[in-house]
Amino acid sequence: MMPYSENGVTVHFPNEDYFFLSECEAYDKLKSFSVKEMDVCWLDKASNVLWMVELKAFDHAENVHFRQVDLSSKDVIEYWLNELFLKSVHTLGMIETNRSGTKNCLIPGIALDTEYKIVHIINVMHGQEEYLSFMKDRLQSQLEPYIKIFNVDSISIIPYNSAKNQKLLNWII
Repeated sequence: MMPYSENGVTVHFPNEDYFFLSECEAYDKLKSFSVKEMDVCWLDKASNVLWMVELKAFDHAENVHFRQVDLSSKDVIEYWLNELFLKSVHTLGMIETNRSGTKNCLIPGIALDTEYKIVHIINVMHGQEEYLSFMKDRLQSQLEPYIKIFNVDSISIIPYNSAKNQKLLNWII
């Protein structure tokens, strides 16, 4: 299944310790209620870190069905902040509780001391990378209660090209 791509944003985890909530029967029953999920989750067992990864392409010229997202508009930023917020919170909820059966979707090895890292990797139009820093600060603020409740270690919004070119995470290709 690896590498995994969505709209031109690609990751390749070094092993098979990943899962897709979107492919889970329990999630399938929830999504009609506007429940959202992160694209892929990977458990780095060596470091005891669960990565919850969202892949967004706000700029993907090779896709003929794609519409660019201009982050210079306040309304656009507000919409996408809300989307990233919901994806983060809903994913945390599905990982932490089994009341809807979503724990059946996870891979074994997630423990009480596993670090949680949420990363949104976004392919933006050239020149709009600076908006992601503002969005990260806002998202961090909005998620603060959930960061404390779920003991989340970090939240990131990373421009795809920077992450790929600077090799910020070795599994971003």
